[in-house]
Amino acid sequence: MTDALPLATHYELRRFYADQLEARDRGGTEEWLAVFDDDATMTTKVLGRDSPVRKAEFAAEVRALDASFHEREVQRRHCVHGFAFSARDGVVEARFYALFLVVDAASGARLQSAAMIHDRLRRHGGTWRVLSRVIERDDLGRLRPGPPSPG
Repeated sequence: MTDALPLATHYELRRFYADQLEARDRGGTEEWLAVFDDDATMTTKVLGRDSPVRKAEFAAEVRALDASFHEREVQRRHCVHGFAFSARDGVVEARFYALFLVVDAASGARLQSAAMIHDRLRRHGGTWRVLSRVIERDDLGRLRPGPPSPG
């Protein structure tokens, strides 16, 4: 059974995402990675796979990607909207749409990609932790269907 989220939790989750993406935009790679549970997985064709990748592996790739943006003096901006949240057995399912912009002195601002993102979250102390993230970038095609998420 899916539980309705209280309005205060909805706004708390929106703030969680705003803080998370603001950290990413300003280059706070470790702060951004800290929102993922130690056993978290990410599934995205950006990593070159259709299957989940554990945090230990995707963290290294994120660090390298962020370093390359910093070296090239490229600024990223994440614009998200269309949040939908539902809860079941203490796990929150979050879905939202994201636009990823890149900005540099030579080219100005341009759209890098657009994606639908699906997260599974659990409360962790006074905040939230991402248990899994699936990113389906519109320009890379749909991920092949996998087994239903546990829970």
